[in-house]
Amino acid sequence: MKITRADGCITRAEAARLCGVDPDTISQWISRGYTLRDGSGRARLQVAKRENGRVLLDPVEVAKAEYHTAVRARRDVDRDDDAQVSQAA
Repeated sequence: MKITRADGCITRAEAARLCGVDPDTISQWISRGYTLRDGSGRARLQVAKRENGRVLLDPVEVAKAEYHTAVRARRDVDRDDDAQVSQAA
């Protein structure tokens, strides 16, 4: 994904595409928060700014949220293990 804004922010739809989730999931991370990967608590996806009623997000913060939620959602794929399995077959 190419970031085209000068400020480096992305929209909710772009964040969803980046993480492979529905845009509503991004909204839930903003409003309800998400559980940290180690189970130590919850965090909320911070809105970088709002422009003309649109939420704009920092892609680094979006990636952090996706990292913490991927295991529970079973989106975490270990590419090294997949390569070893295909080589062994």
